[in-house]
Amino acid sequence: MVLIVIGLCSVIGIAIFIERVLYLNKIDIDTDSFLIELKSSIEKGDIAEAVQLCENRPGAVSNIIRAGILQHERGREYVENAMELRGMIEIAKMEKNSRILSIIAHICPLIGLLGTVLGFIKAFGEMKMSSLVEISSTQIGEAMEYALVATAAGLVVAIPAVLAYNYIVSRVEGVTVEVQATAAEVVDLLTFQDKSY
Repeated sequence: MVLIVIGLCSVIGIAIFIERVLYLNKIDIDTDSFLIELKSSIEKGDIAEAVQLCENRPGAVSNIIRAGILQHERGREYVENAMELRGMIEIAKMEKNSRILSIIAHICPLIGLLGTVLGFIKAFGEMKMSSLVEISSTQIGEAMEYALVATAAGLVVAIPAVLAYNYIVSRVEGVTVEVQATAAEVVDLLTFQDKSY
């Protein structure tokens, strides 16, 4: 039973990791080229073109920038607030289900430890029911083997889950840094453009 639970945790962890990686790859855009095109549109004063650029490149960065651009006429504070709000939504989307990987990483060793304890209980139970002369080394060996396999299985699932979770977190942090840098530039551009009119 313990090994089945660990196996299920493994399947869930793999599925979540693959889904998150595919999602993060899907929303990843070339921020540098996007920013160059965006600067060109904003400097020309063509806000509609800038919005269209964001819509043509769907991703976390472009969605956040688009939210700010749509508020450009209302001033810097509104632009920053719109970007911040959209940023929270996009980060929540990127982090979706990734906490489950962290939970799997924490509970699998504990489930494995539970299997170990149950294995030892079984082994000592069999020792108690038999006299020391009649005790079967095969029975004791099977109980001990189950105990050790449960611990090993818990660790085998937990270690990749830790690595997967940290990889997802580092990807999200990388996108967050990109967003902050790009958003700051766009806010300055929009503010400068509005003052120049």
